[in-house]
Amino acid sequence: MKIAIIKCPWWVRYCPPYILAYFSTYLRNLGHETFCFDLNNRFYWQATQENRKYWENRDFYSVWENNTFTDTILKVSNAEKSIKDILATESQIFIFDTHTPSVNISYAVAKKIKEQKKDAIIIFLGHKAAKTQMAYDFAKQNFVDYVCYSEADIPLKNLLEKLKNNFDLNNLPESKGFLMKKNGEVFDCGQGDYVTNLDELPIPDYEDFKEDILNNKYEQTNRLDLLDCRGCINACHFCYERLFWPKYRYMSAKKLFEQVKKHITDFPQINYFYFNGLLLNGNLKNLEEFCDLIIDNNIKISWAGQAVVRDDMTLELLKKMKKAGCGWVGYGVESGSQKVLDSMNKRFQIPKAIELFKNTKQAGISFQINMMCGFPTETEEDFEKTLNFLVKARPYVNSILASQSFFTLEKCTYVKNNPDKFGITKSDHHLYWKSINNDYAKRFERYEKFCDMAIKLKYPETSGISAVKPDKWFQLGEYYFYDKNYSKAKECFINSFDKEFKSKEICNKLIFIAKQLNDKDLEQKYIKELEVLN
Repeated sequence: MKIAIIKCPWWVRYCPPYILAYFSTYLRNLGHETFCFDLNNRFYWQATQENRKYWENRDFYSVWENNTFTDTILKVSNAEKSIKDILATESQIFIFDTHTPSVNISYAVAKKIKEQKKDAIIIFLGHKAAKTQMAYDFAKQNFVDYVCYSEADIPLKNLLEKLKNNFDLNNLPESKGFLMKKNGEVFDCGQGDYVTNLDELPIPDYEDFKEDILNNKYEQTNRLDLLDCRGCINACHFCYERLFWPKYRYMSAKKLFEQVKKHITDFPQINYFYFNGLLLNGNLKNLEEFCDLIIDNNIKISWAGQAVVRDDMTLELLKKMKKAGCGWVGYGVESGSQKVLDSMNKRFQIPKAIELFKNTKQAGISFQINMMCGFPTETEEDFEKTLNFLVKARPYVNSILASQSFFTLEKCTYVKNNPDKFGITKSDHHLYWKSINNDYAKRFERYEKFCDMAIKLKYPETSGISAVKPDKWFQLGEYYFYDKNYSKAKECFINSFDKEFKSKEICNKLIFIAKQLNDKDLEQKYIKELEVLN
């Protein structure tokens, strides 16, 4: 079958998307003809210089969920031409890989494809398609036929076999691992199987991206991503990603080394690899074996990835990692309060984390710590401990990634399923939940104090650490609007419209707010603003 695999814009364009390269190779090995479309990178290069800032500045991430912005990007990036190119492949199946910022544009592109090719089979997959995320929202869309809500390898293989023998839009086959519509209702076909041995998976050939790689069309021109593992060895109470992966599995050092050799042979300019699993140090013995293979074969590369804080990451291992090319890791720390860490089910003690930081710095590896503000049990005293932790860690830590959504209450997680244990008093919204210790406005306040402290300590301004959050007023406006505090929402949305991003959504909400507040002048003003935007 002919299959188009599509990644819509979501601002991250470090290198060719691993998921497209992998599934293209995987499906070709099964006998299908595949076509990859990295619309994220294509739209960037087709956008105006002014609009490219939305890819280049990570702090603009929230605008990608704005419909006015979506319309703008589709227009300035000549999306119609890209859709024609996709349809010109004569593909029967159209697969969309999804992330939070790519949802709106994925919807727009998928809808256009369905309008122009009535018999198209459209499949959504990826982390955003998980049941803990938007699986059911995706499945309700009339232009989406299937949603793969977990690992897609085996479910996709089985579905395509069925579609090959039964390509009837009026009677699509059920297939495990997918949501679909039956009799107008969303139907769960049942849990699909998952790969138990990652060594059996093909190495992506990146052939579809050869021209862009050779012409330095990606942000990091010497980088490719590697699959090293799926799942996690830990069980943090807030984590939804580990729910996507049934269990922890890792690729053997030998197979991981084979990936590296193939990629540097195919593309001599490539010398930097990012491990795209949840943690690169899930199996320390395997990690050390990989380092030995790199060192013994005199392979000159650099590599990086996320890691968990663990007591048995010795200085000796860290030095070997550095010798093998590890230049950076991101440690999932989240809080500087031991009480909060214990509540999160984080399996480390703060003194041990500081010791790991010292050893990582001594080994010569640059590293980042990932932090969040406003876990449900976090009190003001706990938050002060986090600020103090930044001071203690400063001699060793290179950078900080602070969650810009602060703490999200994700479906199916232990925290979500047990709100009383965490003092949660309102849990109906993943961002705007409330606990006895904080609400969204308080979390925002703590986040800004966190950034202020980090900047004063001369941590670099990076994604998540900024002197001014460029979408502050919009985010607070959304919160107060949801909370029906219309006076506060009015103030925030006016600030957002004037200082951040002018959108039809904000106009419509201010018109609605004006009616609630019986403010005729406000209503007329934004009716006129809406006419201008239309």
